[in-house]
Amino acid sequence: MKDVYKILVPTDFTSVAKTALNHAIKIAEIMNGEIVLLHVVERDTKSEDARVKLDPIAESVSKDYNIPTVGKVVTGNIFEDIDKVADYEGARLIIMGTHGRKGIQHITGSHAMKVITSSTIPFLIVQDKIVPEAYQNIVFPIDFRAETKQKISLTASMASQLGAKVHIFAEYDDDKFDKQKIENNVTYTKKFFSKNSIDYVVEKADGKGDFVKQIIRYSASINADFITVLNLNYRSITAFLKNLEEELITNEAQIPVLMVNPSSDFINKSPLFGQYQTLSM
Repeated sequence: MKDVYKILVPTDFTSVAKTALNHAIKIAEIMNGEIVLLHVVERDTKSEDARVKLDPIAESVSKDYNIPTVGKVVTGNIFEDIDKVADYEGARLIIMGTHGRKGIQHITGSHAMKVITSSTIPFLIVQDKIVPEAYQNIVFPIDFRAETKQKISLTASMASQLGAKVHIFAEYDDDKFDKQKIENNVTYTKKFFSKNSIDYVVEKADGKGDFVKQIIRYSASINADFITVLNLNYRSITAFLKNLEEELITNEAQIPVLMVNPSSDFINKSPLFGQYQTLSM
């Protein structure tokens, strides 16, 4: 049976949903993949109207880009059904649009954050920023936590497949022990990327401060295409981490954020992130 790289794109037919679809088209072209367009309605009576809107979009993508694309209308709750549909379809990536912090009904808020952080499938959260001609720069934030190493292989494979450069962005910390942990993580990451021929550069935050804001400022300064974020609190997100992640995914620079869950099952199955599975040096 053919192992197909499927991308799920939830849509509400807005401009930012179109941006999410454009990202899906670009990645599907690179991965020789397929796209599933999902629209969730509250009542069955709305299904036919949704189908009238959805099917022409799917047909247009299939025809114009030669990417197999299907539309799927589901009755239910978007925050409860996205992951279910993604799992049923065998999706490897979910690309979803957000209207920023003001668009709380679309993606932010506790319910939506639970969907993203509890998903077994990575989420690429995008805003209305124009999709680049090519993915060139990926920001890889790194701090003192050992868990940071778990996203190295994921980022390495993404950079390799998309032809992008990785910008390791290290947090500043004047605590002796945390500083050493950060330096160890940076050294480990550099060795891994070098071993696997990944183009990278190392930058450091210039002082104390809000690391999330520093990540966003740096990412904007290099016109980053993605910021990779590891979900460290899989299926049990705290309010503190939720606020940090929400600030990242709704950043005013409108830089897409890829939030990944480092499950072994996902790493083994996903060609976009599964090329580099061994972290031993």
